[in-house]
Amino acid sequence: MKRFVKVLSLMLATFMAVTVFSVNSCAMSAAGEAHKRQLTTDEIKTIYTIFNAKEYAKMYPDVKNELGEDEMTLFNHFVTFGIWEQRQPSVAFNVDVYASRNPDLQPLYGDDIVGYYIHYVTTRKTEGWRPIPTKTNALWYNCTIYSVYDFVKGQTGPKAGAIPVQTLNYHPGVELQ
Repeated sequence: MKRFVKVLSLMLATFMAVTVFSVNSCAMSAAGEAHKRQLTTDEIKTIYTIFNAKEYAKMYPDVKNELGEDEMTLFNHFVTFGIWEQRQPSVAFNVDVYASRNPDLQPLYGDDIVGYYIHYVTTRKTEGWRPIPTKTNALWYNCTIYSVYDFVKGQTGPKAGAIPVQTLNYHPGVELQ
């Protein structure tokens, strides 16, 4: 009987360890999970043009500690998990800011996070009049920022009841100097 209890305890401990570590390493918000899809080769190539591995590793030490600093490994993490978790590919682009500060794009893309990335990359040179898509710039201009997942195709502005991810008085990760 004692041996049975030991074996059962070991099996339970192993199950718990595997469950905890696999869930945490792939944990994502419900919104991220709901929107996650396989990216096309063209989308991956396009998004790669704004990805900066050094900046990504610096912004997300949890990823760097887990995966190291190899550029392709970090990019693979970004297109597999990071994009859906609304992590930034570089300091120069934040998708929530881009979606929030470009109301003309909201009816076109709604909560299609990849659509905003593709639009930014393919039009940034021809549409230089668009606001700088960074949290710091948005704060400087006193803009309220919502999650890209709070927008709906065919509608301008966030859905009713959406809570901003950044306001003048609440701006996590943005330091005033």
